Amino acid sequence: MISPRFVFICLFMTMTSEVLLSPFYPQYFTNAFHVDGVAMTSFFIICCRIVVIVMTPLWGMLLKKWKVQHIIVASLLMTALIKVILSEVSTFYGFLAISLVLLVFQSSLYLLYPYLVGGMKNGQKKASAATTYVFIVHTAIIVASLFGSTIIAWEMPLKVYQYFALADMVLAVWLITRKASSLKKEKTPAYIQSINEPIFFYLLAIFFFHLGHNVIRPYFTLFTSDTYSMNSQGSALLYVMPSIMAIVLKLTVPTKLFNGKVIPLFYGVTGASALLLCLQAYADHLSIFIISRILYGAGFYLSMVILDIYLFQKSKEGAAYYYSWLIAVQNIALLIAPLLALEISKVNLALPLAAGAAALLAASAVMPLRNKTIPILRQVKENEG
Repeated sequence: MISPRFVFICLFMTMTSEVLLSPFYPQYFTNAFHVDGVAMTSFFIICCRIVVIVMTPLWGMLLKKWKVQHIIVASLLMTALIKVILSEVSTFYGFLAISLVLLVFQSSLYLLYPYLVGGMKNGQKKASAATTYVFIVHTAIIVASLFGSTIIAWEMPLKVYQYFALADMVLAVWLITRKASSLKKEKTPAYIQSINEPIFFYLLAIFFFHLGHNVIRPYFTLFTSDTYSMNSQGSALLYVMPSIMAIVLKLTVPTKLFNGKVIPLFYGVTGASALLLCLQAYADHLSIFIISRILYGAGFYLSMVILDIYLFQKSKEGAAYYYSWLIAVQNIALLIAPLLALEISKVNLALPLAAGAAALLAASAVMPLRNKTIPILRQVKENEG
């Protein structure tokens, strides 16, 4: 198996490079490419989401046939080359086209996480890996946001991708030159069973879950600025509070909390998160808003870990294949969330928070239906790498 250290370093570098300039796309597209930055940012994000929605399940199927090491090395070498090209583009449509090609290969790297956890037999190790992954995601968001605010001031911000290309090359060499002893295969069945419980309603719950947590984001800083007259720094701090709480909880919450049955805990945490979003939408005082935001961040972390652990408990060696569908559904939600937020925010800037609460309640309502039989998946052959 590929080492956990490699997996998490690779994911951290990949996520950081992907998020780095995204908060500043509207300004950058306007200033560098002389286009309507706001409109082109929406168009760019939609195109990127579609590529990930299509490619991630395809990579999941390829992982059943090809050795994962070969796929990851090839993808890293390709992303390194594409990032060098990306650093030299001078037009918006050139940037869009190269970014989409980059995502074709980069989307395979996100399956390293379920591949790693799927190969673990110990439940405690699975829980530890899941919490570490959520920690990596949110740390990358914070680092990228802080680093990106500096990079965007460069005369040629896209040059930063050359450094990430070098990092991809180093990671590829690391994987290629690993000692033979670390590449020993674990014995796995020739065939794996499809997930013990139907996956359709689980994926529907995943859709509502990510829709609820992401519909609140596009106009969050505008809401806090308008409601509490906060400056940009204060609004940004409240915006990243869930990421900060993820780091705090990773360091303080024992992984044994996630042993055994996790779905009852999901109901409680998600229901509380919905109530906290409603409280944020209509809080009378800033202090109440801040407290509710902190508690919401804790709930977001716990529920993300729970959903991952549940899938890994059920899918076992087929984790990478099933997780590829989870990523695809998640990106569908990420595609719809800003469009929904745009429409309802025209009525009231607090409505995205209320809509997020409703979506989380829908996720909780759908989850019990996971026992309903919809035979859309059959036995699949596991890769031997």
